[in-house]
Amino acid sequence: MISFLFKFSLTFVFCFVIMSFQVNNKTIFSHLSEITGPIGSDVQSSLQKSVKRSYKKSKEIGEEFFSNSDPKYIDSINSKRSSTKVKNGHGMVLEQIQQDDMQELDEVIKKN
Repeated sequence: MISFLFKFSLTFVFCFVIMSFQVNNKTIFSHLSEITGPIGSDVQSSLQKSVKRSYKKSKEIGEEFFSNSDPKYIDSINSKRSSTKVKNGHGMVLEQIQQDDMQELDEVIKKN
């Protein structure tokens, strides 16, 4: 992977230097862009249109996906024994367990 990046970087720098050479007071890149100028701008505009279409379509799909994600019904608890209404419910259970444990321990101690 690193060797690939190194080779790519080296090739890019080499091509950049070659394209920067001057021929008839213009760089090689300038000469090539005169020849391929219309084609390059046509390709660029075509790519821009394609990207805009893809973005618009994906945005529509995303909006449609999330607009259909609303729940059909709202879940609610209608019980009077809802855990949200009980204060310190966890502490009450632990207290009962501790009392039961204490009674069992007292019985074990009395037996021995």
